[in-house]
Amino acid sequence: MCFVSASEMSNKRNKDIQDQESDIDEEQDSGSERDSDLDSDGNYVGDKELQADFEGRNPEDCDFHGIKQLLRQLFLKTNVDLGALAEIIISQNYIGSVVKQCLDEPEEDDEDDDGSDGVFGITTVINITKRKDEKCIEQIRSLLITLAEENANDKTKALIKKILADDSTQVGFIINERILNIPAAISVPLFSSLQSELDKAVRKNMPYTFQYLVWICKTYNTGEQSSEVLFANQEEKPIADEALASFDVDVTEQADLSQWDYEGGALTPCRKILIFDGLKFNHLVRLIKEEVEAV
Repeated sequence: MCFVSASEMSNKRNKDIQDQESDIDEEQDSGSERDSDLDSDGNYVGDKELQADFEGRNPEDCDFHGIKQLLRQLFLKTNVDLGALAEIIISQNYIGSVVKQCLDEPEEDDEDDDGSDGVFGITTVINITKRKDEKCIEQIRSLLITLAEENANDKTKALIKKILADDSTQVGFIINERILNIPAAISVPLFSSLQSELDKAVRKNMPYTFQYLVWICKTYNTGEQSSEVLFANQEEKPIADEALASFDVDVTEQADLSQWDYEGGALTPCRKILIFDGLKFNHLVRLIKEEVEAV
């Protein structure tokens, strides 16, 4: 597993997020051993400590494919144009950050490398009211209504329909995705940076004052009587109690791997859809920081 200690992020284009320092085992593993440390998606799942430095940057064109891949983790096989969504994220690159590995100066042979590989995370927010006429945002809005119809109680269904039907109500869609084994500590500087960027945008009269926030969390159900819910992004656990409304969606049929072992049981992949009062965003960021510091 990759252990990372987050450092403070500035608001400049190359924003330092994390400086991870750990010892690397000097022994070289055989090819077969290295392969066994990767899951079916190529993510490292071994138990050795790796050394890597990460930075947060504003999204750029070269990050398109990496962002799209991260979005696929969240949306799976739903009918959302992830390429178009990635383009929106890049187009509003003054809001949000991608996580990339800090690399030494490229050698001459790497001059043609466009930096498209190695997007380890994305944290941003999109105004799905202002952009409601864009096809992929229309698909997200329709998806939220459909999922609520199939899984939520009547009160939550009514709330989602209400906030999406009123064009004077600005709704922000939070995206907080990263690859496996990047720890929760990374979220603190990412969200601190997002706070600063949103404040700057609002001061410029840009449409980033939200009355409501929608947040989709990746979760896993243990299937036990206690119905314990595990959050893929640990920092999101405490914010669930702050939601105005929420509901869960079983995505077993869409996930490539439907169950994982968990202390002798199994995990079923789900999505928890949370609706927040937009004024609570700074409070949610504080809860995220407290959760990370408590680990």
